[in-house]
Amino acid sequence: MSPLRNPITPISILVGAERAIFAFVGTLFFIAAFALAVRSTVDLGSMIWGPRDEIITAGTAFLNLMLLVLMMVELAYTVLVSLRGKVLSAEPFLIVGLIAVIRRILVITIGDVNSSAGPIGPQSAGGLDAQPMTLLVLTAIVLALVGSIVLLRRSGRGDADEQPQPDALH
Repeated sequence: MSPLRNPITPISILVGAERAIFAFVGTLFFIAAFALAVRSTVDLGSMIWGPRDEIITAGTAFLNLMLLVLMMVELAYTVLVSLRGKVLSAEPFLIVGLIAVIRRILVITIGDVNSSAGPIGPQSAGGLDAQPMTLLVLTAIVLALVGSIVLLRRSGRGDADEQPQPDALH
């Protein structure tokens, strides 16, 4: 009698369920990224062929969607790395955070360009515009995220795919 090669255990069932969920989530991320990219062609068309006074609005919508597509693809990549059985690294999450913060900075800045009359954004209690402080905090977050990515890459713990794989023959 030969022993079972792969007995079904509760752990193997959980690992299989985890892989199925990761595959489903990754598929949804890619579908969402593709759908957003297709949707952004409408905004691109409005930017190219639309009325001149709507260029900034169409450009803002296009940029917003494309940055969202980049975030979705980066998250899908992280799921793929997990499915391949490699160790997750912090870098993809830092990149998603960086894209999200840059997206917010652009929304604030473009909102300032779109509005030509009066102050923009929430007013603080002292009557001063709180927007410069928000941009300062977001800029500090960008610098912290970029610094973290640089430190990860210098330490050799950056992207899991870029790690050298041991040669099976040696």
